[in-house]
Amino acid sequence: MYTIRDASPTDAPFLAQCIMAGMHFHDFETEVPKDEDIYRRLCESERRNDLLYSYIRTRVAEWDGAVAGSLLSYPGDIYKEMRHKTFSVLWPEFFRMEGESEQETDPGEYYLDTLAVLPQFRRRGIGRALLEDGIRKGLSMGYKKITLVADRDMPHLITLYESIGFRKADIRHAFGVEFQRMVYDRALMDL
Repeated sequence: MYTIRDASPTDAPFLAQCIMAGMHFHDFETEVPKDEDIYRRLCESERRNDLLYSYIRTRVAEWDGAVAGSLLSYPGDIYKEMRHKTFSVLWPEFFRMEGESEQETDPGEYYLDTLAVLPQFRRRGIGRALLEDGIRKGLSMGYKKITLVADRDMPHLITLYESIGFRKADIRHAFGVEFQRMVYDRALMDL
């Protein structure tokens, strides 16, 4: 069975892999991602508390004590400033693309950024549980709008999000990818 907890700095290597998987830079088939430089910088980011991709904004799911998945989430109010700082400090190659990319989230909403579940733990309800945990967190902070974006080339994820209570909204273009923006409709699910 799974449990969900707050991430800690010691989770940084796993959290870095999850972020890389969300960006399609890592597929969990190897222990260390192929792009070791980005992986190293992401590990550094995850250990800090002043950047967007940080353990303080992440919840981790464990299955019988083994780390199985994670969800990074945060208020949309911090996104623009934190994205700029994160990319300019750690990812200059993405910083160049920042001006061409739309924001993934907006002020006034709570954003579920990166969901990742290790392949051996998929189809056990962990992804759904992490998403529902993120929704509860946003609602408990007073946000009425919970959002996420889904890669349009992954319709199975859109189906999962719709089953939880998200509905399709607009299309956002970020870092060369077209995303389906989705908004949680609380009326469809009582958490």
